[in-house]
This record gives sequence, C-alpha cells and structure tokens, in this order.
Amino acid sequence: MPTRSTLTSVILEEGLLSAKELDAALAMRTDVNEDIGHFLVRLGMISERDRVRCVGIQHGIQFVELSGREIDPNVARLIPHALALRCKAIPIERAEDILKVAMANPLDVQAVDEIARVTGLEPIPLIALEDEILEAIFKCFGAAGDVSDIIVEAIRDADADVSVREEEEPEETEVNVADLRDLAGGAPVVRLVNALIARAIAEGCSDIHIEPEASRVRVRFRVDGILHEAMSIPKDLQAPVISRIKVMAGMDVAERRAPQDGRITLIARPQEYDFRISTYPAIHGENVVIRVLEKSAAQITLDKLGLQPDVAEQFASMVHAPYGMILTCGPTGAGKTTTLYAALNMINSVERNIITIEDPVEYQLPGVIQANVNRKAGLTFATGLRTIVRQDPDVILVGEIRDSETAQIAVEAALTGHLVLSTLHANDSAGAAARLIDMQVEPFLVASSVIGLLSQRLVRTVCPKCAAPYVVSDELLRRLNLGVTSEELAGARKGTGCEQCGRTGYKGRTGIYELLKVDDDIRSAIISRSSAAAIRQIAVEKGMRTLRQDALDKVKAGITTIEEVLRVTTE
Repeated sequence: MPTRSTLTSVILEEGLLSAKELDAALAMRTDVNEDIGHFLVRLGMISERDRVRCVGIQHGIQFVELSGREIDPNVARLIPHALALRCKAIPIERAEDILKVAMANPLDVQAVDEIARVTGLEPIPLIALEDEILEAIFKCFGAAGDVSDIIVEAIRDADADVSVREEEEPEETEVNVADLRDLAGGAPVVRLVNALIARAIAEGCSDIHIEPEASRVRVRFRVDGILHEAMSIPKDLQAPVISRIKVMAGMDVAERRAPQDGRITLIARPQEYDFRISTYPAIHGENVVIRVLEKSAAQITLDKLGLQPDVAEQFASMVHAPYGMILTCGPTGAGKTTTLYAALNMINSVERNIITIEDPVEYQLPGVIQANVNRKAGLTFATGLRTIVRQDPDVILVGEIRDSETAQIAVEAALTGHLVLSTLHANDSAGAAARLIDMQVEPFLVASSVIGLLSQRLVRTVCPKCAAPYVVSDELLRRLNLGVTSEELAGARKGTGCEQCGRTGYKGRTGIYELLKVDDDIRSAIISRSSAAAIRQIAVEKGMRTLRQDALDKVKAGITTIEEVLRVTTE
C-alpha cells in the first residue's frame, strides 16, 4: 500500500483547507502528540468522514460508505461477533477466496492476520467510519451473537464475593449494597445488560420482561404486541443484572421490597431511545419490565398510523377545531398516546400554546410544554389540569382521564375555549360517552364538549418478504360470522415465515380505527342517556366504519390476516 508523505498534504490536495487555514490550525496545536486529523476534527475544521477518507487516500486504501449499504449477514458473520467488535471490522463482500473487510483501522496488521486465520480467506482491508462499522455490526449480529459467552463470563465473575440472602420475611432481608454496586459495574454484567438491550432494539421489541423464577431468570420480549421468550439467565446473575439496571436508571439499589420507577436514555445510532424501568417485588425476586421508546416515534404523522383516508380527513378536521374534546379509546398498548402525539404534531406551531400533563411523558415534543404526574408533590392529572387552564393554553393534552375530578375539569376546559385531547379506557367509541357519564359528568356537558371519539387497536401486519396469497374458505367465514365472502377477501395474504419476521409471518403493526363524530343526533342520544349500543347504531347508520370492518378492509388489502382480526376485535 503506497503511503503519501503526510495527512496534511492530502487534506490540502483535496481542497478541504487552504494552506493559510492549515497553518493557523497548526499554530493552535499545543500537544504535538495529538493526531493532526483528530485535532482538525475537534476544531470543527474538517468532518470525521473527511478525515477517514483522507487517511485512506494517504495509505492507498479504499474508503467505503456503510451508511445505507445492504450487507449480507452471512458474509458479515464469517468472523465472530466478538472479533468484529474488538477489531471494529466487518466483512462486506466475498468473491471466491477474497474477503473485503471494512475496518476503522485497516493498518492494524494483527487484526488483518487474525481475520485471515479465522476465515481462511484473504482479507482486503477497506477503511470506513467507526460509527458506521459499529452500526453495521449491530444490524448484522443483533448485538446478541455472544450473549451465551457473556453469561458464562458473568457467572465466573459472580463467583467473587456477592452475598445476597433472602428470608421469608422481607424485614430480615440483608443486601450487601456495596458488593452489588461493584458487581453491577463489572465488565461481564455490563456487557450482558447492554447486549440484552441491544438485542431487544434489534428485534423491534416494545417491552423487555425480566422475570425471576425459582431456578432461573426468564427474559421475554414483546414484539408486535406478542410476548415470546428471548433467553434464560442463570439464577446466580439475578442480583447483579437487576442491580445494574437500577444503577443505569438512577434507582435505589438497596430497596428491594418496594416498587420503583426509573428512566434511561440511550443513543443507539442512528436512533435515540428512552427506557422506562419498573420493578415489582415478587416472591422469587424483583420483576423488572423495561418499556422501549424510540424517540423518533414522537415525530410520527397521521398518514403513518393506518387510518383510512376518509377517517384521517375527518379526524384532522376535528384536531383543527378551536375548542372541544377529542378522546382516543382502547386498552393499554393500543397506540392511543401515539395517535394523540401525531395530532399534536399536526397542529404544533408558534401560534399555539400546547401544554400536556402525562404519566409519564413518553416522548419529548419540541415546542410543547410537557409535565409528568408527580403524586408525591401533589401533582395529579386533576391538579395539573387546574393549573394548565391558568397557563393560557390553546391545546391541552391529558395523558388519561381516570377519575371524576379529572373528567369534570377536562370537560370544563373544552367548554371554555380550549381544545382538549385525552385517552380513556373504553371498549369502543360509543362506550366512551357512557364512561364519562359514569364518572359523574352530566350528559348535557358530555354532549356539549365532546366533538370526536376515536377507538383503536393494533394488529400485526403481514411480513412483506414472505407474504403469499391466502384463500379463506366460505365455510370458515360462515363459522366466524364475519359477514364477508371469500371473493371479497381475494386480496388476502399471509406470511409463510422467514428470517426477517422470526418465522412468525408478521412484521410490524398498524392501527385499526373507529371514529365517531358527535353530531346533533349523537348529542340527543347522549343527553337522553341512551345506551352505548343505541349510540353505536346511530353512528353506524350514519356511515361509521367499526373496528372490525376497518380490520377486514385491511385483510382485503393484504395488510393483516383473519387471525389478527379475531384476536383484537369482537362482533
């Protein structure tokens, strides 16, 4: 590999800096041992990409862009995961006995020799950005390739001097907190927890469940709304793993008898994630659930949620109303908050003062004033809402209407010139009005304040890679009483199972929706205390598409399956 005299000569030849600029920079350098390239990057005079590219030119090594490049996982895995991380290298292309390897430091002869020995191929080193190499390793290995090795190493480390004794009575439990903190910070446990979180991100997990049992610790991931077992951690590692998570979340390591909540922020390029941690003292130890929140999800728009065009248009017109109340309804995990955030993104502007009270704030929205419920400080949904009304808001988002007091204040706010968005636990949109009346809100106030009720669920979508046409028999449809024929479902598809979807046939989720627009007829029914069924019938006669009908439309379009319709909807 031919080498030019200096990196600075390459920088000048490439036109990144003038000779005058370079001389001025060199005059500022006080540490002559600092690499000139890193020094110029630190000053902001050149980018890291430019530095790496110029190093490649200097040594006659090809520079390769990994960002956006599809790398065959089978090629990448020609070297072990641990070796890839240690050498910051990843194979990107193979041609017979030649293996092209992107490396952060292609001049590391020992690393190149080790790759040759492990693969039995002739490596051709290329130079690439370290961040892009690590991201490629993350995508190809899922950061889980060596979890079993990490566990073995952690067990070996755990044989040190941690003593945790659990008695039948919690008051007699003894915890050596200093030992727990030391072990939680030990390299094997740190790597294990990091690998666990990274694997969850790679699999698109929404929740991580760490569940102590009598003889092991079971780890389950919730992917696309369904829990599946991801791995098993030996019982010996229960205390250090849970302690490590507590340390990361800023929780009390010594407290194991009371539930705790915490939060972690992690940058896993190119995304940023928040993790909400919840512990619960169970009989075999603390149960830990980690909610994975991708911050970019806060920027989602209505057109990405799966609403039918006519429903999206109606909902958007409601969101742009100057005042009134809009409620999203459904069980926990139905995507209600995401829908409301999409609505806020639509109307978020410098002309509007938008304030929220949430439990907790899931995603941070620029330009929006957000607050967490803090019961210890006396800040509940009701007290927070009372204060928000005095903050001159245009739009108010209440995380959830749980009690009569919150419902009353929200309705009053909607009637006094504010747009109020909130969520409510109700089976369907028609039942939401009855739910508010059950919370002691007068029917005429409900009828006057509520302008729209959106009920929703999430269904898994067919994996696009292994999707195949699927014929549903008329006999099955009759038994299921779905009100459609096999001809109407001619466009149905079903995943056959592949590596991309983990052999499930599903990849990702979309929403199904039922939007009830409150008009004069609906208001009359609410004021007369009509049943949810009667209100629903009026809405259907006026053209409301029910949850099941919307789901079946998505089956017809090949987006989801009959099984998913039956799983999340009722007749």
